[in-house]
Amino acid sequence: MTKKYLAIAALLCLVLFVGAVCLDMDTVQAQSNEFASKTGLGNKEFDKQKLPGKLEVSLGVGSIFVMIAVLKYL
Repeated sequence: MTKKYLAIAALLCLVLFVGAVCLDMDTVQAQSNEFASKTGLGNKEFDKQKLPGKLEVSLGVGSIFVMIAVLKYL
């Protein structure tokens, strides 16, 4: 049974490696630079209206503690 899981994991790693090697990274980098310059992604100014409020931040932090409690008492 463990040989089967090991073979599946090795196959998935091989597929990911082949996919990463086959990508033309120069083209991807050039396209992302053009997109960033067109849309202003390199801009470090934040839009105050798009930032999360105190409620959203507290729900995000609280969900981490809930996740830890669920994993501990599962």
